[in-house]
Amino acid sequence: MNATVVRLERNERASTPAVRALADQAFSRAAGAPLIEGNYVRLLKDARENYPAWLDAIAKARQHIHFESYIIHEDDTGREFADALIAKARAGVRVRLIYDWMGGLGKTSRRFWNQLRAGGVEVRCYNPPRLDSPLGWISRDHRKMIAVDGRVGFITGLCVGRMWVGEPSKRIDPWRDTGVEVRGPAVA
Repeated sequence: MNATVVRLERNERASTPAVRALADQAFSRAAGAPLIEGNYVRLLKDARENYPAWLDAIAKARQHIHFESYIIHEDDTGREFADALIAKARAGVRVRLIYDWMGGLGKTSRRFWNQLRAGGVEVRCYNPPRLDSPLGWISRDHRKMIAVDGRVGFITGLCVGRMWVGEPSKRIDPWRDTGVEVRGPAVA
């Protein structure tokens, strides 16, 4: 794995207190939140690095898993994630999943979602069509994130499915995208 690891820490010897205070203030203003120490960030390239990290975090969950994805395909990759989530729900971990109605259209059956529900996963569909809001379907949920036990989180551009892994036998390269793993107070 060629993941890039970035550790953000204060180094008081590397800067004067006045410069450091200005930098912290500028960062807080730009981010809209104060700088919080003690976080760990790792860049993950493509599904090859993201999916194993996600599945490992899911397997280690003890309290809760929050999983949000625009698309979860009903293929071998999607079923691998479904099986992992169901296993944790059956082990007593609270598992909550949000998927986008439009993102899942034609890619995932009701049976797939019902199997997750039957396995103890709390499944919610974001913004399905409604008669009282004929253009409401335009609003979509493109977020793709996982948070586990308030200790590890993943933010990514990847959805879940074989197409993001690629199929070398068919000369189909993996979908190129980057994810970020975050550990520390920023996740809580």
